[in-house]
Amino acid sequence: MKRFIAGTACFYLLVCVLLIGFFSDDSESKMKNAEVNDIIFTIKKYYPDVDSAIKILQGYETDYIVIGEDGREIGASRQGLVTDYHYDYIHRDYSVEILKDGREQGKIIFINTEPGTQKKYWLFCVIMLMLFLLKDIVTVWYLRKNILYPVRKINEFAGMIAKGNLDIPVGRVDSSFFGAFSESFDIMREELAYAKRKEREADRQRREVIASISHDIKNPVASIQAIAEYQFFTNDSEELRQEFQTIIEKADQINRLVINLHTSMMNDLERLEVNPEAVESSVIEKLLLQADFKKRIEKLATERLTIPECLIMMDKIRFSQVADNVISNSYKYADTKIEVGAYFEDQYLCVCIRDFGNGVQREEEVFLTQKYFRGKNAREKEGSGMGLYIAEYLMKGMGGKLICRSKENEWFAVEIWLALAV
Repeated sequence: MKRFIAGTACFYLLVCVLLIGFFSDDSESKMKNAEVNDIIFTIKKYYPDVDSAIKILQGYETDYIVIGEDGREIGASRQGLVTDYHYDYIHRDYSVEILKDGREQGKIIFINTEPGTQKKYWLFCVIMLMLFLLKDIVTVWYLRKNILYPVRKINEFAGMIAKGNLDIPVGRVDSSFFGAFSESFDIMREELAYAKRKEREADRQRREVIASISHDIKNPVASIQAIAEYQFFTNDSEELRQEFQTIIEKADQINRLVINLHTSMMNDLERLEVNPEAVESSVIEKLLLQADFKKRIEKLATERLTIPECLIMMDKIRFSQVADNVISNSYKYADTKIEVGAYFEDQYLCVCIRDFGNGVQREEEVFLTQKYFRGKNAREKEGSGMGLYIAEYLMKGMGGKLICRSKENEWFAVEIWLALAV
């Protein structure tokens, strides 16, 4: 752009100089040809008696100076006239030699009475040059503002989109040519960002579904395996024992595949869908007994273990998953009887599920519901550290909470707090 302005300025200056040279010639002199011819003839006739010739030429409007052979002034049409015939081209004076016998005897210099003509041309050219330059500057400014800057900004924005950066809006470019076009880029950016969010959401939901299903499958498979093992050791028929052995092996194979699938999916698991609704508290007993396939829970017939009647907020499917997690952990780490109790606390029904294993250290209680955390006592047992994390998340989704409590080497309890329906 700078080269364009400099080149244009040089071109305009050259044009101005050529115009001055074309228009500024001797024809611009305002001298009268008849008077000039008469003056030349008369002075040549009387030379060197210039004074006599000047007296005869009184009344002429044309100014002139007569210079002798030595270059000194010997006469003038009026006083005060000054010239330097060495610079007559600049001053635009016109000179005529006085010759006798082929030798120059002097000069008649006609004074240009309108020396401002040349200056007018220069002034005109300078003004035109400034106007042309101003026009170019305005043109360049207009092009930069309405074309170059918008195109550069849109190009930068396109580069950001190509790199996957969809967070920075391009905004409306202040240009009548690209204003709506730039807004369309923002619309495209928003649509791309929305599509990416939907894609991530769909992928996350897919992972959630797979992780949730795989985790839910583990407990029924474990039940099948436990029953098959029981039948294997108690059945006398060799043929049935072989069939139960096959069931045990296949159940173990399914369990390993489910664990691998569950672990890979849980790396990106952030949210499980929960849809709580008002249900009767009697559902709790039913779901707990369904999860207790080893029949370790003491019967809920006694007054101390009865679930109070009330309406609670619960997602039955998700609560079943919570119960499976808690009771399966009790089987795995304690393998003792399980005691269930319930009581009201503020706006909650608290269901406490307690076993009588070794428990955990007190400082570990608050970390048990964190993702991938496992207590020191559980290191020798196979697990992913995700059961209680998922259970707590599901309970929060139902408007409740899950708290772990323990007394080391005596008991371990999980308190499930269910919000009352109001």
